[in-house]
Amino acid sequence: MVEQSFSHNQVQALRQEQQLSPQQYQSLEILMVPLLELQQRISQEIAVNPLLEQDPDRNLELAGDPLSSSDYRESPTATSVDGDDYDDAESPNTDDFLEFSQLARDFSGMGNERADNQSVSELQERRDFMFNSLVEQPSLQDQLMMQLRLSVVNGQLFQVAELVIGSIDETGYLRSSLADIAMAAESELPIVEEALRLVQSFDPPGIGARDVKECLMLQLKRQKPLNKSLLNLVENYLEEIGKNHLPQIAKELKITIPELQTMIDELKKLNPFPGTVAVSEDHAEYVMPELSVEKDSDDNYSIVDNSNYVPRLRISQTYLDLLEDPQTSQETREYIRKNFLGAKGLLRSIEQRKNTIHRITEVIVDFQHGFFDKGVEALRPLTLQQVADRLDLHGATISRAIANKYMKTPWGVFEYKFFFSGGYRTDDGGDISARGVKEKIRELIDDEPPEKPLSDSKLEKMLRDAGMVSIARRTIAKYREEMGIPPSHLRKKYL
Repeated sequence: MVEQSFSHNQVQALRQEQQLSPQQYQSLEILMVPLLELQQRISQEIAVNPLLEQDPDRNLELAGDPLSSSDYRESPTATSVDGDDYDDAESPNTDDFLEFSQLARDFSGMGNERADNQSVSELQERRDFMFNSLVEQPSLQDQLMMQLRLSVVNGQLFQVAELVIGSIDETGYLRSSLADIAMAAESELPIVEEALRLVQSFDPPGIGARDVKECLMLQLKRQKPLNKSLLNLVENYLEEIGKNHLPQIAKELKITIPELQTMIDELKKLNPFPGTVAVSEDHAEYVMPELSVEKDSDDNYSIVDNSNYVPRLRISQTYLDLLEDPQTSQETREYIRKNFLGAKGLLRSIEQRKNTIHRITEVIVDFQHGFFDKGVEALRPLTLQQVADRLDLHGATISRAIANKYMKTPWGVFEYKFFFSGGYRTDDGGDISARGVKEKIRELIDDEPPEKPLSDSKLEKMLRDAGMVSIARRTIAKYREEMGIPPSHLRKKYL
């Protein structure tokens, strides 16, 4: 027999770890959230922190003056402005209240100059209208189930139809086989087929199809009068249409290419993804630009804050009165002190977020000046690290600050990350971003003769002749595919 022995060894090791404080966590969270979520976050803080109130009128002064009471000037004070070493028995000192008051006053003035003549009540009405307009739409499955309940069916057919609806994805296609549905429903295949035909009769037309051909045919069969020529085209020539073999199709159908093109144009009016019609509003994305970049009368670009949708805050007069009252218990003072620190931390985080995003925007405007003058073609290569080095910040901080944030420019609203990309050196010593190259490729393709579209090799030569550095043909093909542009043989039009 083999003897087994066990031993225990105790080892001590030193390890250094960096732990984030609650205030640091809050600052990171505030920095990362977009403007609309920031408003929600502030509203949540107002709900849990009684010291914070939304200012009903931007023209009012900050409620209360914590520096006017001799009680604060004479009471023992804490030693740490950051609130880490406050004595539990003492109230915040005068310097803390002064700093907090200034933060609150600064935050109350976050709106841009154009909002100065608007009351907060007007701005609040705008915010409320925007959020009340975001009505949740029923999902595709909800809409199909509603139609099923209105159908004159019951029993097993109803239950099988429910499973069919549950197997339809967000694009409107049936993704489970009829055999699998029959097994799950413990039903015969003919009943499943009947249930599928029932669901396919619902709106939107084409719902419940198993492939593109069936989807288009379902939609054509709903049209009155029935176009048998289009049905025949879809049923027998859809794959050839996808390959752009129009001369062969026209020859077989004994029609001219213009006549065939007219038929194809009719097919393009159909929706190959019918489910997106029902859920497009439900998945609509609403964005609010953090800042606007506008050209002033001197042709210089200025950065305008877009903080009208952020509530303005003030200190609650009720709790300031309690602090001034010598009869207030120590327990109440401690409660007010803790909430004071939370409110101060929130305003610091919001102010830091505003300053960080503003500084990043200044660098972008300075570095991408050509874009603001000429558009996407003039974008230059820019990395997060370049901005981080310019601002003496960590690259991760830049990444968090621009996440899900948008900027309004003279060319439209763009996500911040749009301004960051790699690029190429041009023959004249300048540089151009990858997005600028894509935009140039798109322009060349838009201007190409439809009967003789440009190949990737031809695009490569034209870009080189335009003074850009030589870009490999495979890179051009990659950019073209990313923009959803088909290859030249599929873009060719037969006149």
